Parts: sequence; structure tokens; C-alpha cells
Amino acid sequence: MKHILIPIIGFLIAPPVGAMVWVLIEGGVAEVISGITAWAVVVSVILGTVLGAPVYLLLRTKQLISILSLSIGGAVISMLPWVLLSHPGSTTKSIVGQTVIIENGAYTTEGIIYQIKFIAQFGLCGAISGVVFWLIVRSLVTRPSI
Repeated sequence: MKHILIPIIGFLIAPPVGAMVWVLIEGGVAEVISGITAWAVVVSVILGTVLGAPVYLLLRTKQLISILSLSIGGAVISMLPWVLLSHPGSTTKSIVGQTVIIENGAYTTEGIIYQIKFIAQFGLCGAISGVVFWLIVRSLVTRPSI
């Protein structure tokens, strides 16, 4: 029972921690009680569970559970949706603040740099969630000292 309950707790706690870090990076402390926080927490739990559970199970069967593997997995899981969603598609122009992201249907140099920074933030938050997940499940993979 412990081998099932602890990872479930991890999937409920770790992703929201990364989401809260993202909210703090993007909006600061004032945004913590806003609607964006609720959205970020819900999305993080869904993505963390839907994508993270199979990754965790695969790593566990291969006996590759470590703080490094879980932080890299968390980073990749957090970045993947945004990488897939960042294709310009039929968008001909996109501007964020004073930065032209997409012009004539293609990313500008500044747009590519903006996207890399944006997606890297999600990677950082995912890595933090991976470390938190490790702290929760490590008792399942480490041997107690005698």
C-alpha cells in the first residue's frame, strides 16, 4: 500500500510547488492569490499525473529513480506541452510587450530568444517539482541505514 500511496501523494504535492514557483517568477507574490495560480495548479497536477506517472513507472521498473532522473523528467514534462504549442501555425504576427515574436508567419530572432526563455522557465519549475517528488518518494528507493 505504501508503494502506491506515497507516489500518489507526490503527484498531488510536487506539481503545484513548481506551478507556484512559475507564478512567483511571472507575477510575483501579489499573483499568488489570483486566478492564474488556481489555473497553474490544476494544469500542473493534470500534466504531472498524465505525463509523469508513466515516466515514473518506467524509471521505477528500470530502477533509475534518482534526484537527477526525476528533476530531468520534471523539466521535460513541464516543457513538452509548451514546445508543442509554440508552433506559429497560421499566426502571421504576434507581439508581447515591445517584442515582435512572430512576423510574416515565422519567429523573429527576438521571438526565438523569448520562447527559449519562456520554455526554460517551465523547465526550471518542472525540475523543482521533480526534486520535490524525489523528496516524497525517496523512502521507496533508498535503503535505510543500519
